[in-house]
This record gives sequence, structure tokens and C-alpha cells, in this order.
Amino acid sequence: MNVRIFDIEKDHAGIKADLVRTFEKVLSSGEYILGKEVRLFEEAFAAYAGTRYAVGVASGTDAIKIGGLALDLKAGDKFVTTPNTYIATAMALSENGLIPRFCDIDADTHNMDPAALEGLLKKEKDIRLCVPVHLYGQPCPMDELREVCDRFGVMIMEDACQAHGSRYKGRNVGTMGDVAAFSFYPTKNLGCYGDGGIIVTDNEDAYKRMLMLRAHGQSDRHVHDVHGFVSRLDELQAALLAVKLPHLDEWNTKRRHNASLYDRGLEGLPVVRPSEAPYAFHVYHLYVIAVEERDALRAHLGKRGITTLVHYPTPIHLQKVYSHLGYGDGSFPKAEKASRQIISLPLYPSIREDEIAFVCRSIGEFYGR
Repeated sequence: MNVRIFDIEKDHAGIKADLVRTFEKVLSSGEYILGKEVRLFEEAFAAYAGTRYAVGVASGTDAIKIGGLALDLKAGDKFVTTPNTYIATAMALSENGLIPRFCDIDADTHNMDPAALEGLLKKEKDIRLCVPVHLYGQPCPMDELREVCDRFGVMIMEDACQAHGSRYKGRNVGTMGDVAAFSFYPTKNLGCYGDGGIIVTDNEDAYKRMLMLRAHGQSDRHVHDVHGFVSRLDELQAALLAVKLPHLDEWNTKRRHNASLYDRGLEGLPVVRPSEAPYAFHVYHLYVIAVEERDALRAHLGKRGITTLVHYPTPIHLQKVYSHLGYGDGSFPKAEKASRQIISLPLYPSIREDEIAFVCRSIGEFYGR
């Protein structure tokens, strides 16, 4: 049996006719950039998230970049995030001259540890922005992070690129920071058919700056007030995302059910299963386990036709591009330990129960069970 880590075609089979009709509608409209479809989707996504504003951009990376710069951050300002996220969380800001700092994670959730954040902010009082990542679809402990940041006068941008529909104490992710960034990369819980992203906020001033930043710093046609970018969610992607958005909660429910099947199937094996925090509604963008024999287990599963991935094998502070920051092995022990042990197993809304059972049996066979 071959079990893919994602299967987008299978996930979307039930809405394929709607997607094709929408594609043809946009194709015949003659409007492809920042038109009606983008405006309608921005309104729909803001309503879904529970924010006043949403600004569509070209990618999740650009959502982080423009979201941070819209908070009036400038080259030389410092921001903090965790080292066990995709590198875009840091690079989207550092490529514009901002300086990344890192703090360690909670060993159970792999999300930002409020105590580690407090320790860092006590030492480095010039950090202006905190970027907690709702990793793998599980929300960060936002009340604790907000309390720490408020004490030190630090703004918050939520990286919700893996957490569409996730909730913290009943509140949607994306509503608890100053701004929040989402990605619509095809494999995300809500994905488009190329690159795409969106930024949400209740901050009217930040919203107005985002509109300028995504379009060459333009405040009106041929009037440019600031240095900006070319970062626009196109009409086609917005229209297709609008077809998919009403299905997001149903797909997340299926992800949670499939995660529960893994939980039961892996019970009693020497693997650390993902733990859902008491405050969390986890949407399982990824189902990530931790094991001591990571590479050997991956090889074993691969021989049985099971695709796995590692999200992420090298913490950001150990990447060559950030060697100048002075971090080294041992700087963030929990994040580094996780990077050596984690495996992402196949999980998506349409994965079959027998496929999950096969993955669990194969892992059991590896351990002689």
C-alpha cells in the first residue's frame, strides 16, 4: 500500500465541479489583479477569522513581511520567534533588515514557551515584536504570551500559516495579536493552487499601511508614499479560495478525527504522540510524532510505501544564513531535541482509515509489536 503524506486531488474531488466553474468565470471576466474576487474573499476571510480587516497578498511569507512592516518596524529593530518553525517566519522580516532573536519552546506542544520569552525580554529590552507560531495547527498559549509582551511593551504578530480554523479558548487564531499572517500554500488546511497569503487585523492604521505596502507603497493611483512591494493575491486564487472556505471547518473536523485514529493506533508504542493543550482546538495541519530512532523508522516506513517528512530538521538558529547571530548547539535545547526526533505522518481530510491503520501497524512492526 502506498500512503502519501498529502493528497490534494483526493481532498478536493467533491468540489472539483465548483472549482472548474469558478475558474471559467474568472477567466472570462477579464479582471485578474486586485478586483472583485479579491475584495469578496478578503471580506469573507475577515468574517471567518473574526477581524475587521483582511489584506490578500502573494504568499504566507509576504503576509509575515508586510504584517510586520505595517506595525512600523524598521531595519535594525529586533523581533523574537521560535527556532523550530519554517525559516520564512524569520527570513520574511530579516531580509528587510530586522534582527531575529529566538526563545525556546514548550516540550509538549512545540510552541513558544512564555517563561523563555520572559527571560529573553528581561535581557534584551529593545525587542519590539513577538512572532508566536501556531505550529502544526495548535494555538500558542496566547494569554500568557500577551501578558508577558504587554509588560515589556512588545507587539505581537501571530504566525497562523499552519492554523486556519484553530482556536484558543474558543477564540480564533489571528484575533489575539496586533496582526496575524496566514498562508494559502496548496498543502495548508485552506490552500490555493499556487502561492497566496492574507493578513488580518483590527488595527485600521496597520490595515491602511498593508494596502500601500502590497502595491509599491501606493496610497492612490501613481501616488507612492512609502517603499513597498509587488505582493497581490490574484483574482483566480481568491475566487478558488472563496469556494473552499465554507468547507474548512468540515475538513478540520476530519483532520481531528483522523488524528484521533492515529492516537489510538499508536497507543502503547514507544512514540510521543502530539498532545492537544487543554485550551486548544488543534486542527492538525500536521500529525507529528517524536521517536528516538527517527531516521531508521522513516526508512522502514519508506520501504512500505509510506511517505513521511520532517518539519523541521534544522532549527533556524543553526542555519548558515543566521550564523552571524552567534547562536550555536545547545542554545535552545528543547527545540534542538525536537528537531532530532520529529516525524510528520500522512494526514489529510480524505485519508482512509485503513491507510492510517497500515501506518500504525508498520510503526508497530518496527518496534517488534
